[in-house]
Amino acid sequence: MPVLAVSNQKGGVGKTTTVTALAWYLATAGQRTLVVDNDPQGNATSCLAPTAEGGTIYEGQAPIATATPDLFVIPGGPALLDQERALAQRPGGSGRMRELLAPLKGQYGPILIDCPPNLSFLPTNALLSATHLLIPLQCEYYALEGLGQLLAYIDDLRRSTTLDLRWVGILLTMADDRAPLAAQIERDVRQHFGSQVLKTVIPRDPALAAAPSHGRTVAETAPLSAGSLAYLQATRELIDVLV
Repeated sequence: MPVLAVSNQKGGVGKTTTVTALAWYLATAGQRTLVVDNDPQGNATSCLAPTAEGGTIYEGQAPIATATPDLFVIPGGPALLDQERALAQRPGGSGRMRELLAPLKGQYGPILIDCPPNLSFLPTNALLSATHLLIPLQCEYYALEGLGQLLAYIDDLRRSTTLDLRWVGILLTMADDRAPLAAQIERDVRQHFGSQVLKTVIPRDPALAAAPSHGRTVAETAPLSAGSLAYLQATRELIDVLV
């Protein structure tokens, strides 16, 4: 089954919002969906299962059921910082997540991995575990620099490891129709990457920012908001890949 890493080394581009929204829509469509929170901030965990207690993927933590049927999470949090340092000193540490996810692939449909905003050992584990990669890209100039660095890093991994990763594409996020720069960035990205950019664009929407404060996904707190409907459309775009 597909394992989708959602990654960008730049913070604040909507990675966790993307993971949780896609996962919620997939689960409510009847797909047995697992989210692996691979971020020391643990935001995906606090959104999907605020009361969850347990270890992380690197401790062999079993998936925990959320309040949404067919949606499960393996928690993340600050413990990942120490675990990352231990992985860096362990032979084969960059493949540890892949080993631990292997027996779970037959039990779940899509598995989504939320990555931290860097190119350290944690996202490396995710990239080596994943079959597919989705890159949320904020419609701002500096986000383009982070994209180039991520793609260069992936090329390095391909040369030095057995990376089996299909690039699903780029999801443009936080787009503001009133900002000429955002429109220019969208044109530039589409011109350069073509069909690798999803047709759906996630708008800048207060509902997306507010949802985490409720410990729920935007699809639950504001299902008819522009942001929620955009993520529903993005899920439809990705459904052939993820199901």
